[in-house]
Amino acid sequence: MDWLRRQPVAHRGLHDKAAGIPENSRAAIMAAAEAGYAIELDIQVSADGVPMVFHDDTLDRMTGESGRVDSFRAGDLRGMTLGDTGETIPTLRDVLKLVAGRVPFLIEVKAARGKVGPLEAATFAALEDYRGAFAIQSFNPRSILWFKRHAPFVPRGQIAMDFRMDDEPLRLHEQWVMTHMLLNPITRPHFIAYDIRAVPSRATRRARAQGLPLLTWTVRTTAERKRASEHADNIIFEGFRP
Repeated sequence: MDWLRRQPVAHRGLHDKAAGIPENSRAAIMAAAEAGYAIELDIQVSADGVPMVFHDDTLDRMTGESGRVDSFRAGDLRGMTLGDTGETIPTLRDVLKLVAGRVPFLIEVKAARGKVGPLEAATFAALEDYRGAFAIQSFNPRSILWFKRHAPFVPRGQIAMDFRMDDEPLRLHEQWVMTHMLLNPITRPHFIAYDIRAVPSRATRRARAQGLPLLTWTVRTTAERKRASEHADNIIFEGFRP
């Protein structure tokens, strides 16, 4: 897992809206691979259980369609264009085949609360025979726990932030637990990915003291890059080339 400390990670691939390269697209993923960066991407599940490379729960922001990703079958999703480009939504297997082990993948499992299991199982099934380097990560500790129980050899990471900043409503005790990663003794993540806006913090200092690689996201500015170099081991970046 050395790459988690030393190889900068392109957030949703090396995307560039002005150049017509949308996030989480084949073009963005290939651009990152050709530049030698590790690739962060997001996984949602289709209605027929196929892991799709897509960030949002809904299609509205990135496509000309509306509705939830998990309301559509994979075949329909693969035909949807991303913005006004010729790029379409890929499956996880599509991008694994495309990169073929040239650079590592950092795969975020977008597990909804209360729906853990199907997406994790589908993601693991796609990755099981892949020979390249990869790791999975999630905000949801239950998703991390699923991988600990069912695929303990897969590197797994806890994504976290100061949840007081989050738009998604959490109860106060949930904010505290998630911000300070208090379930880590149960889920046993191999690394941490923490919001740059809250680095450094008590939680991130504790993680590094425990020997866990600390990645920080999403680094976009010179000031953030400097702070990351002082208080983290690696960056998940966009908008520039480190």
